[in-house]
Amino acid sequence: METSKVSALVRFMGASPSRVADSFDNRLRIQKAVFLLKHLGVKPFDRYDFNMYLRGPYSPGLANEYYNLTGKPAGETGFDEKTKELLLWFISHEPTWLEVAASVISIKENYPRMKDPEVLSLLRMSKPWVEAKFFGSLSSELRERGVLE
Repeated sequence: METSKVSALVRFMGASPSRVADSFDNRLRIQKAVFLLKHLGVKPFDRYDFNMYLRGPYSPGLANEYYNLTGKPAGETGFDEKTKELLLWFISHEPTWLEVAASVISIKENYPRMKDPEVLSLLRMSKPWVEAKFFGSLSSELRERGVLE
């Protein structure tokens, strides 16, 4: 991955590449933003491998890159307007929403035929605090934006 693309994404999100590692919130947002971009097939972000972790999908390779951004030049994101709009909408949410949304997307990627009640049940194995109403609202939002089918 070109570090300049990660740096450009960090700048696009309103964070400083040299300070991104200083904030857990920034790191979480970057992880979830790149996960969404991978889900959408946006190159070169589609190259990252994600594993389910405490706060949802996590890429150690991505973490390694943003921890080493200091002094790296930022390139252009190369996103089209639709991707920019979707990404800005996605990252505008609270960290908990991002955690759950990315987890739901991950579950649906791995089990595309799974219905919402089953997705919620599986999600609650790692996040028992997720309420059905919150899950329903979040899932509806993701579908309205075309992130989930």
